[in-house]
Amino acid sequence: MVDFIVGILNAIGSGVGDDIIAQLLKTPAQYSSEMYGLSLSVARTAVKPVASTVLAIMCVLEIARVSTRADGDRELGVKLIAMAMFKLVLVFTAAQHCELMLKAIDEIGRSVMSGIHTAAPTTGTAAGAGLGDSMRSAIESAGAFGQIPCLILLIIPFLVSKGATIVVTVVVLLRFVQIYLLTAFNPLPIAFIAQEETRQWGINYFKQYASAVFQCATLYLAIVLYRAFVGSVAAPQSFHDGDSLSGWVLSNFTGLLLASVMLIGIVMASNSAAKRLFGGE
Repeated sequence: MVDFIVGILNAIGSGVGDDIIAQLLKTPAQYSSEMYGLSLSVARTAVKPVASTVLAIMCVLEIARVSTRADGDRELGVKLIAMAMFKLVLVFTAAQHCELMLKAIDEIGRSVMSGIHTAAPTTGTAAGAGLGDSMRSAIESAGAFGQIPCLILLIIPFLVSKGATIVVTVVVLLRFVQIYLLTAFNPLPIAFIAQEETRQWGINYFKQYASAVFQCATLYLAIVLYRAFVGSVAAPQSFHDGDSLSGWVLSNFTGLLLASVMLIGIVMASNSAAKRLFGGE
């Protein structure tokens, strides 16, 4: 029973398992090579021809637009059209190799994530002991008559914590699915950049992609902050030899339950923070 109670307290204190945190450290290609390969295949075979057609239309519209600005000045007209053609060539090249730009964003996100993980690890001695591990000696000394009421009191916070863990798992999965969907359509937004009226569409695409990538970093930080929050709320150092274990749990019951509920709010806050990093709402 001691190990069971320790496991419950560790689960409440950690919020999510280290296996889920390990997924946050992966790039889209590492998370699921099959889905990532499928996204790139769709982009190359289905979306890229459409993007080329759209870009051709944009080229005609752009040349027609700049030609009207020459106003009978042949030399100015040649310069404007030459500049427009050069810009369109750059856009066409970017559209043909857009996946390299997305991979560059992935690598930047991975580099930032590695730095954050080094500064604030969630495993090893630097991460500290779990809530249950720090209370093991108190649980062992309580005996069966002290452990049973403690176990009963911890059931509700534990179940809420498991529900919050499911929410985090779904958020991580949806985050990668969003990246794969954006990757599948990667050549198309570049084509819209060629035209002044549709340029913001392409810019917003890259902002959305970067936001999805950096959501891993904000979610990781949110989990680290959650664990620090639980440590301060539960306060295992407040238990002293001779104290009642069930009494300690009862006095910290509200904090433990609140921490589990807070995990869901922290996940939502991390998503909002990732969007705001790139000018989103």
